[in-house]
Amino acid sequence: MNFFLYLLLVGFNFLMAFTGRIPANPHKNVILETTLPKDKLQDEQVLLVSKTYKKRLVQLAFIFSIIALPILLIPYDSLTLFYFMLMTIGLIGASFYLEVVYIRKMTAVKVKNNWILPTKPILVDTRLVVNKNRKLISIWWFLPSVLMTLTGCIYSVQTLGLSNGTWLICLISILMTGMFLLFYYFIARFPVKPVTSDEMINQKVNDQMRHHWSVLMAVSAFVLSPFAFLPTSSVTIPYERMMVFSIGYAVLILGFVIFTFYYLFSSRKKQDYLIAQATEYRYSDEDQYWKYGIYMNPNDKRIMVPDRIGMNISVNLGRPAGKLALGITGILVLIALIASSVPMLISDFSSNPFDLTTTHTGISLSAPLNQRKQIAWSDIESVKLVDSLPSDKLRIYGTATENYLTGEFQVNGQPAYLLVLTNKKPILEIKTKEKFYYYTNKDSILTKKYYQNIQAIREKKQ
Repeated sequence: MNFFLYLLLVGFNFLMAFTGRIPANPHKNVILETTLPKDKLQDEQVLLVSKTYKKRLVQLAFIFSIIALPILLIPYDSLTLFYFMLMTIGLIGASFYLEVVYIRKMTAVKVKNNWILPTKPILVDTRLVVNKNRKLISIWWFLPSVLMTLTGCIYSVQTLGLSNGTWLICLISILMTGMFLLFYYFIARFPVKPVTSDEMINQKVNDQMRHHWSVLMAVSAFVLSPFAFLPTSSVTIPYERMMVFSIGYAVLILGFVIFTFYYLFSSRKKQDYLIAQATEYRYSDEDQYWKYGIYMNPNDKRIMVPDRIGMNISVNLGRPAGKLALGITGILVLIALIASSVPMLISDFSSNPFDLTTTHTGISLSAPLNQRKQIAWSDIESVKLVDSLPSDKLRIYGTATENYLTGEFQVNGQPAYLLVLTNKKPILEIKTKEKFYYYTNKDSILTKKYYQNIQAIREKKQ
């Protein structure tokens, strides 16, 4: 796991370095968030700042790849995850700070040379306003995604009920589809802006942007819609087929991410090609509203706007709704980080993370931030100690690391609940009519005592 996370960090470092270079290439007369006259984009001073920034991005990727090396030696899963998140957030922060530094340098070049953009009257293209969404795809493109998401949720709930995280996965699936529909709505409402004095080119640039982005939203919703079938497929599909499906779907997602980047980059290039054909480009200096890649314009009623590098959609932090959206996103990310790290911290450093108690009614199993499991004495078919888990196991809902397994699994094609420290032996196996239960304590002697106590109680009840 540690080696895989390290490779993931290295790949992320250089992906950030590669994508970070894009703002340093001019698009619609904007380079490093600075609007310059067209004839100054290839000036030596501008090129020096741009090339130096690109070089520093690669150096930053190398530095963080070296700093990430200790992750290979960390023995605790919680600290490994914490270090991984620290490196990821650290790189994002360092990359943003580096971009801020070089945006300031580019702005300083503009101010030093007094490269004031020519003032021109606002051009209103009424024909473009009327035809702004003529290439926007129909909302019916989202119908397959909506049907697949709802079908997957209904089928999963009918098959498994709302337990074992089914409700959470269904909620996430519905929210994802709704998010892409919301983005489609914002794309349709983007106001038009004539970027040249040529009406035909303006129309083509507008058509190209809206078509590409609306297609991307519909395809994204469709690619992610099978996620709603995950709970049921994990239980009903045999382990070998499920593994093939999981790997294939992961490859599909990775391919789609690569395709998305290529698709947006090609859209940007097509816009630049169309604009280059115009005899006159209408400069639009909005530098005062873009603060280091963040749009803040209280006079703009839009909540979401296309960014200035042509490959993203930004939130308008000048509006209360934009601030609220960003705040909610930050809170959700923070909750997700806490939810994923706290159970690991407890499991790694508490003396007894997995609790087993016996009562007159049965056995109770619990783990940090997990629902307590009750096993009635009458449901138990057998209890024994085993030295290892079967190799055929698949996580459905819970945590699976090199050091411990917690939550709902499939073991040899049968439903199972695991509270297991992988480096501890023996493992207590409890078989019921409907499910297997596997348990270990940090103290192996206690695991054996639990087994003896359970056997003694069962003998008395027989």
